[in-house]
Amino acid sequence: MAPCEDGSDLLLLPSYDADPRTLAAIPGVESWPERQLIELRHLRQPANRVVLLTPQPVNELCLEAVLELIPGAPAGWLRRRLRLIPLHDRSPRPLTDKLLERPRLLEQLRRLLRPGAMLAAYAVGEGERRVAERLGLQLEASAADLADLGSKAGAAVVFRELGLPQPRSTELCFSLEALAEAIEVLLLSQPDLDAVVVKLNRMAGGHGNAPLPLQPAPWRQLDGASRRRRARQALEALPMPLPHWREELRSHGALAQEWIRPGNGPGQRFSSPSVQLWIDADGGAEVISTHEQRLGGPHGQSFMGCRFPARAAYRPAVMAIGRRLGVHLARLGCRGPVLLDLLARRDPDGWRLWAIEINLRKGGTSHPFQLASCLVGRGIDPCSGDLPALDGSPLCYEASDAISAPRWRGLLPEQLLEAMLRRDLYWDPARLRGCIPHRLGSLSEHGLLGVTAVGRSRAQAARLLRALRQLG
Repeated sequence: MAPCEDGSDLLLLPSYDADPRTLAAIPGVESWPERQLIELRHLRQPANRVVLLTPQPVNELCLEAVLELIPGAPAGWLRRRLRLIPLHDRSPRPLTDKLLERPRLLEQLRRLLRPGAMLAAYAVGEGERRVAERLGLQLEASAADLADLGSKAGAAVVFRELGLPQPRSTELCFSLEALAEAIEVLLLSQPDLDAVVVKLNRMAGGHGNAPLPLQPAPWRQLDGASRRRRARQALEALPMPLPHWREELRSHGALAQEWIRPGNGPGQRFSSPSVQLWIDADGGAEVISTHEQRLGGPHGQSFMGCRFPARAAYRPAVMAIGRRLGVHLARLGCRGPVLLDLLARRDPDGWRLWAIEINLRKGGTSHPFQLASCLVGRGIDPCSGDLPALDGSPLCYEASDAISAPRWRGLLPEQLLEAMLRRDLYWDPARLRGCIPHRLGSLSEHGLLGVTAVGRSRAQAARLLRALRQLG
């Protein structure tokens, strides 16, 4: 976002529009706002101001670490134009809900923010739109009536329109009975399908994905009534990470999709690249970055971290797909951040790509790249996809918001930072290498850390992150 020369205000609202039960199921969710601190780069322009609203006070060490990364300005000078407003409310509800029920705070913000102020949010939902309307703020985001384009079923329609390869899938269903019937149709019409995964239509981050515990080959040999009964039993036993997933199914729907997995042949490899886009107010679509996503969790379906950039073998193809998608979504009226997730598998005849998911919001790859681009003061090379330092050499990084170690519970953030300094792991701007913490608020309570490890090569970034994981 390009600030005006005479200065502009930014209300930074790191809210998450999700069911409170979903938020409550995420360990350390109260520290997620720290992931958006890199938006404080707005302060680099001398007349700009930022108001940061958070459920709980932001960890001061994390705040200082981010301010010190903003080039060309002393951290203290930046801090003078930053207003921190914690709500002191740990309840697992969207931050926008908490703000909208505080009319005196809304009035305070209305007086504080200058005309033309912007609202920056992680994801824009109904709550963010209501806040923007109440405060008269500009909001760079897709219109509410385009939200379905960011769902599983909506993305499948977009991929078909663009002719992009995607996993075979059922239609969207809103009951277990309908989903069982749709799975039967899919498996009988596609005899080579050997596994499917059920996905909640509106759930992100892999929290609404679960493999169906059904063996298609012997199942196809059953009679019709037995097939339907077995499919329904498999759905009843679905190991979905989200406890209230059946209610999500009834409210927003779910579909079953071909589960694309690594092959068994020699030399076969499997990965999950992503491409980050930005669609500006005039409809211009730009590729911001590419990443390799690290997936894990109970079923290997959850986002756990990322590596920049995506593999050179298919990076040009991933960027080209991203550009096509960006132009298409811009014509439909989408604006702001867009993330595209893909799967890549190297078969004997080369790499194959499948488009998987569209997110009309920021994601786990957004803030690490914003942080890295802030370090060098530029974006990626539009041809190669590399992020060049001032000397022309490319930077690489590995990042995660959920590095977990039980031995870290009870460890204060300053104690971990001291250990990083002793081991020469902390960010060194002279050498352009080191670890930058961007989530410290869950360290002591949950043993969770968010960090980006930057290096001059993939290998160096990986070594830094491995060394960090070993700290005690």
